[in-house]
Formats: sequence, C-alpha cells, structure tokens
Amino acid sequence: MKRHLLTYIAALLLAACGNNNVENWELRTPDGSDARTVSIDTMEMSNPFIIFDKSRLTYYMTGDGGYVWKSRDLHKWNGPYNVLSLDTLEWMGAHPQITAPEIHKYNDKYYYVATFTRPDVTIDNVDGNDVPRRSCQLLVADSIEGPYKPIPAEMPLLRADQASRGATFITDEYDSGYLIYSHDWIQSREGTTQIILMTKELSRQIGEPYIMFQASQNPWSKEDGGEPSPIMDGPWLFDTEERELGMLFTTEIDGKGALGVAYSEKDHGLNGPWHIMPNPLLTGGYGQAMLFNDFDGSLVMVLHKDTVINGKRKNIPQLIEVDNQFAQLKIKGKYNF
Repeated sequence: MKRHLLTYIAALLLAACGNNNVENWELRTPDGSDARTVSIDTMEMSNPFIIFDKSRLTYYMTGDGGYVWKSRDLHKWNGPYNVLSLDTLEWMGAHPQITAPEIHKYNDKYYYVATFTRPDVTIDNVDGNDVPRRSCQLLVADSIEGPYKPIPAEMPLLRADQASRGATFITDEYDSGYLIYSHDWIQSREGTTQIILMTKELSRQIGEPYIMFQASQNPWSKEDGGEPSPIMDGPWLFDTEERELGMLFTTEIDGKGALGVAYSEKDHGLNGPWHIMPNPLLTGGYGQAMLFNDFDGSLVMVLHKDTVINGKRKNIPQLIEVDNQFAQLKIKGKYNF
C-alpha cells in the first residue's frame, strides 16, 4: 500500500507540473476492443518481463505472445496492447510465435528482444524431430510504447541454421552491447548459454559467439526419469553490491521448471569462467526470471509459476523481493504491494 500511495502521489505531481516527457497513450488492443484491468495474481502469462519507466511513472510488462500491459502499482495491470509492427519481408513473417520478450533502453532508443519461431519453416531434423526456424531478434522503437520494428539489416542477426532462444541484452563498462542467448537443446541435444558482441546499432553480430557454460556443467538439473536435463534457457545477468557478476537461468528438476544461478569468477566479468551454484534458487515449476527496480528502488524478481487454479494448470506471474547487497543474490520473500 505504501508503494502504491507514493507512486500515485508522484504521478499527480508530475501531471500537475505538465512534464513534457509524458506522451499521450496511443496503445491499442490486438482486436480493437477495450483494454481490461486485472490483478497480477490472476493473470496468465509465461516468461513475464517488467520494466519501470521513470518518465511516465509506469511499469510495463510483456511476456509470451508479445503483448504489453501497463501498471502504476505492479498489482493492477491494464491491457493487453500491441506494440509490435512486424514486416512480412523479414524471416519471422507477420505472425510468428513470440516467446520470452524483453525491453531494453540503449543509446536513447528502446529495443524489444524476443525469440521468434516460424513453425512452418524447418531448418533441421534431430532424432526424428523437426527443428523449426527459431531465433532471437531485436526490434527497435523511439518510444517505450513502440511501435517496435525490425532493425534494417542485410542478414539475420544470428545464424539461420542454428535454433536459438531466450535472449537477453547487456552492456559492458565501455557501453558495448552484447546478446546472450541459449542454443536450443532440441537441436543441439544440450543447451548452451552463448554471448556475442553486437554492432553499435545492434543490427548484426561481431565475430563468433562464445559459450559461457552448458547444461552438462549443472550438477542438479534432472529430467523426470532421473537423467541429466539438456535444458539451459532464459539467461539474465545481474550485479551484486560486492561487484560479483551473476546470471539467472532456467532448467528443470524432475520435469518441473527450476531456477539456477551462476557466478563469474571475481573481477573476470562476462569472460568468466562461470560457476553454477551447487543448489537451485527456486524449484517446483518456476519459469524464466528477470530482475528490476521498483518505484522505491527495491530489487524485484518477476517470473511465472506453474499453478493450478480451478482445476486448470496456468502460468501465473510472481513477484519476489530479492537482495543483492552481498556476494550472492538472496531471496527476501514475497513482494508486498
């Protein structure tokens, strides 16, 4: 309630001052119907991502499907809105499957990072299973509300013959941009987390990707039958107060989603080597996680939880307050609105 009240008061003050940074809302729902308002604990969304825009005093949340919701208090969300403008001439077409999207600000522009899948296009066959055209792509916009459009480029961002997924974006101390993503275990038989340096306009990669770590390095990830799991997905990087660089990732234990953490050796940064912690951070059906700072500056984790509601299994977004004041990330507990 305290957070909600502070946000509301600040929004009123901002409006009273006539802040020119706040633009008129021009978002529209996918089918043109009225937007609806729902509580986050009743929403169904896989791989949620949240970003707080200070100029608008508004939280934006996106997830699988690619639509965006907005909120003033993290509890009530209004939407869904369409912010993407896809080009049929691009490899993903006009209606791809969109998963694990993120929004990042870089060089005064906003970038929509997501996994796009074309089920009608096959790039490989592994163990009798067709591998669809699936790759991570960046879209760009001048506003956080879009429209996000493909970045003009002469070639695909990543290799067309390699299925990739779950990308995130990070910059180093020199403000160089990197894409970190997973080589799809369906094709590679073992998921790997890879990093690639990008050009300044983020239209293409520089050099070749480097493998940060792979699924076989994880000592606790197991399939339902007890075999080591090939899943390595959803990287998200963070710093601790003691300047340790960490990475969240998603895998499984006994067929249910689990969240793990890896840390780079001290003072080695992105180059690693990376070491996976011997125990998972969360187990029991959790999906891809990311971190953001709320209005008060608290560090919050958002991810989905496989939940049964009224006899139906759904992925529900969860907010968890975390602490990065020490060498390792710590969970404080459920987020209090």
